[in-house]
Amino acid sequence: MQQLPHFIPPTSAGLLPCVGQHALFDEPDTATEAAELCATCPVRTACNTWAVQHTEWGTWAGRTDNDRGTPRTELPDRRRITRTKHYDDCGTEDARRRHIGHQEQCDRCDEAYAARIRADRAARLIEEHQRPGGPTRYGYRLHLQLGVPACQACLAAHSAAVKPYLQRAA
Repeated sequence: MQQLPHFIPPTSAGLLPCVGQHALFDEPDTATEAAELCATCPVRTACNTWAVQHTEWGTWAGRTDNDRGTPRTELPDRRRITRTKHYDDCGTEDARRRHIGHQEQCDRCDEAYAARIRADRAARLIEEHQRPGGPTRYGYRLHLQLGVPACQACLAAHSAAVKPYLQRAA
């Protein structure tokens, strides 16, 4: 059963279309009905952000876990089978998707996927550093995702982007 995020007060029964209808949003068979309710919801944007940030499963903001890119292996009610026999193409995206479809866990495919993601982020960071206007806040985020300290240019871009928000809060 889904837990209500902090932006949905537990006492808001009747105010938001999803409150009290957890089963509707948990089941893939009722995703269309859930999406119709979400279409009129005033907190739909916040709900979508929450679901993406927390890799939630089920229907959130009218989007299923597949729409948001949450891997099916992350669903809490399904156990992953450790795969001892590997496919000939293990380590490729096709093999990884095949494992996910069978609810299998393959360390070789998982490691190769993580390496591809890291290489893609590193390439995007290089592109970000070579931008004509200089790095942006996105470069700072890529530094964080890669687990490396942010360079001065990306840090300055991030600071400039958040400065207006900090001034409003003060």
